Amino acid sequence: MKIEIEGQIVKLIPENLQEAQELNKLWQLLVTCVQEDKRIRPLGIYVPGSTEEAKFLIEEVKVSSVSGIPKRYGCIKCGTIVEVAPNDPTPICCGEVMKLAD
Repeated sequence: MKIEIEGQIVKLIPENLQEAQELNKLWQLLVTCVQEDKRIRPLGIYVPGSTEEAKFLIEEVKVSSVSGIPKRYGCIKCGTIVEVAPNDPTPICCGEVMKLAD
Protein backbone atom coordinates (compact mmCIF):
# COMPACT_ATOMS: atom_id res chain seq x y z
CA MET A 1 0.00 0.00 0.00
CA LYS A 2 1.41 3.33 -0.99
CA ILE A 3 0.82 6.23 1.42
CA GLU A 4 1.01 9.88 0.38
CA ILE A 5 0.62 12.80 2.79
CA GLU A 6 -0.35 16.23 1.47
CA GLY A 7 -0.87 18.63 4.37
CA GLN A 8 -3.78 17.23 6.39
CA ILE A 9 -4.79 14.82 3.62
CA VAL A 10 -3.59 11.21 3.75
CA LYS A 11 -3.92 9.14 0.58
CA LEU A 12 -3.88 5.35 0.75
CA ILE A 13 -3.18 3.91 -2.69
CA PRO A 14 -3.62 0.14 -3.05
CA GLU A 15 -1.01 -1.60 -5.17
CA ASN A 16 -2.74 -4.96 -5.58
CA LEU A 17 -6.19 -6.58 -5.34
CA GLN A 18 -5.84 -7.63 -1.67
CA GLU A 19 -4.88 -4.08 -0.65
CA ALA A 20 -7.82 -2.69 -2.65
CA GLN A 21 -10.16 -5.05 -0.78
CA GLU A 22 -8.68 -4.07 2.60
CA LEU A 23 -8.95 -0.37 1.74
CA ASN A 24 -12.59 -0.92 0.84
CA LYS A 25 -13.19 -2.53 4.28
CA LEU A 26 -11.57 0.46 5.96
CA TRP A 27 -13.62 2.85 3.84
CA GLN A 28 -16.85 1.07 4.83
CA LEU A 29 -15.91 1.34 8.53
CA LEU A 30 -15.27 5.08 8.27
CA VAL A 31 -18.04 6.28 5.96
CA THR A 32 -21.49 6.85 7.42
CA CYS A 33 -24.32 9.30 6.92
CA VAL A 34 -26.35 8.90 10.13
CA GLN A 35 -25.29 11.98 12.16
CA GLU A 36 -22.14 10.39 13.44
CA ASP A 37 -18.57 10.61 12.36
CA LYS A 38 -15.51 8.44 12.80
CA ARG A 39 -12.09 9.44 13.98
CA ILE A 40 -8.81 7.54 13.64
CA ARG A 41 -6.39 7.84 16.54
CA PRO A 42 -2.92 6.34 16.89
CA LEU A 43 -2.83 3.31 19.18
CA GLY A 44 0.41 2.68 21.03
CA ILE A 45 3.63 3.78 19.39
CA TYR A 46 5.32 3.29 16.04
CA VAL A 47 9.09 3.45 15.70
CA PRO A 48 10.42 2.93 12.15
CA GLY A 49 12.86 0.03 12.12
CA SER A 50 11.78 -1.18 15.58
CA THR A 51 8.06 -1.85 15.26
CA GLU A 52 6.52 -3.93 12.49
CA GLU A 53 3.23 -2.05 12.26
CA ALA A 54 1.41 1.14 13.12
CA LYS A 55 -1.95 0.63 14.86
CA PHE A 56 -4.91 2.97 14.85
CA LEU A 57 -8.21 2.97 16.77
CA ILE A 58 -11.41 3.89 14.95
CA GLU A 59 -13.71 5.84 17.28
CA GLU A 60 -17.29 6.93 16.75
CA VAL A 61 -17.98 10.60 17.35
CA LYS A 62 -21.67 11.24 17.84
CA VAL A 63 -22.98 14.76 17.35
CA SER A 64 -24.84 14.66 20.68
CA SER A 65 -21.72 13.69 22.65
CA VAL A 66 -19.45 16.57 21.66
CA SER A 67 -20.91 19.03 24.18
CA GLY A 68 -19.67 19.41 27.74
CA ILE A 69 -16.21 19.26 29.26
CA PRO A 70 -14.00 16.59 27.69
CA LYS A 71 -12.31 13.95 29.85
CA ARG A 72 -8.57 13.35 29.54
CA TYR A 73 -7.20 9.80 29.62
CA GLY A 74 -3.62 8.53 29.68
CA CYS A 75 -1.97 5.26 28.71
CA ILE A 76 0.27 3.85 31.44
CA LYS A 77 2.33 1.87 28.89
CA CYS A 78 3.22 4.45 26.22
CA GLY A 79 2.19 7.77 27.78
CA THR A 80 -0.34 8.74 25.09
CA ILE A 81 -2.91 11.28 26.33
CA VAL A 82 -6.29 11.73 24.63
CA GLU A 83 -9.37 13.84 25.28
CA VAL A 84 -12.82 12.36 24.77
CA ALA A 85 -16.32 13.77 25.05
CA PRO A 86 -18.03 13.21 28.43
CA ASN A 87 -20.39 10.48 27.17
CA ASP A 88 -17.85 8.59 25.05
CA PRO A 89 -16.54 5.20 26.19
CA THR A 90 -13.17 4.90 27.89
CA PRO A 91 -10.49 4.68 25.17
CA ILE A 92 -8.11 1.74 24.76
CA CYS A 93 -4.39 2.05 24.07
CA CYS A 94 -1.62 -0.58 23.92
CA GLY A 95 -4.32 -3.22 24.41
CA GLU A 96 -5.49 -1.83 27.79
CA VAL A 97 -8.19 0.55 29.01
CA MET A 98 -6.73 4.01 29.49
CA LYS A 99 -6.73 5.66 32.94
CA LEU A 100 -8.55 8.91 33.70
CA ALA A 101 -5.86 11.61 33.90
CA ASP A 102 -7.82 14.53 35.35
